[in-house]
Amino acid sequence: MINLSENVQLETVTINSHLNLVELIHRIYPPAYKHLWQNEDCSFYVNTFYNIANLKLELSNKNAEYYFIIYKNKPVGICRIQFNEPLNNFKNGTYIHRMYLGVEAQGKGVAKTIFNWIETRAKEKNNTFLWLKAMDTQEQAIKFYTKKHFKITGKTSLDFDLLHKPLRGMLIMSKEI
Repeated sequence: MINLSENVQLETVTINSHLNLVELIHRIYPPAYKHLWQNEDCSFYVNTFYNIANLKLELSNKNAEYYFIIYKNKPVGICRIQFNEPLNNFKNGTYIHRMYLGVEAQGKGVAKTIFNWIETRAKEKNNTFLWLKAMDTQEQAIKFYTKKHFKITGKTSLDFDLLHKPLRGMLIMSKEI
């Protein structure tokens, strides 16, 4: 367990915690993202990216760290970061691959605490910038990233057939550290 503050800790995701991960994702992902999916059915996303085989693959990446976010002793989110991930012509970046928080932890400083820790961790790994991808319709998240001094540096989209076509856009955002 990594203590970030009195109320915020990180706990490493492992193969043995797979069922807890799936249960948490089923609770925190749909409220924020179900509107993106046809029939508001997020099962394709959950089944594809949170199955045991994909978790094993993600945990095998030696440049990645994967955590449960604990707030007031309760799992409220996840965070996966990958060090030394290039973006465009920049080589030493930390990619914030996944960052999801349940509604019960939003607006409480949890994300700010996590992002400050990620920045410190990236510097420890001699990375010179942070980057992430955000759905272009997630205004609250984009506003938060902008407050944390991230800038839009590109655009992309997801090509999942089950996503509503007008809602597939993503922003690539980055920040020098």
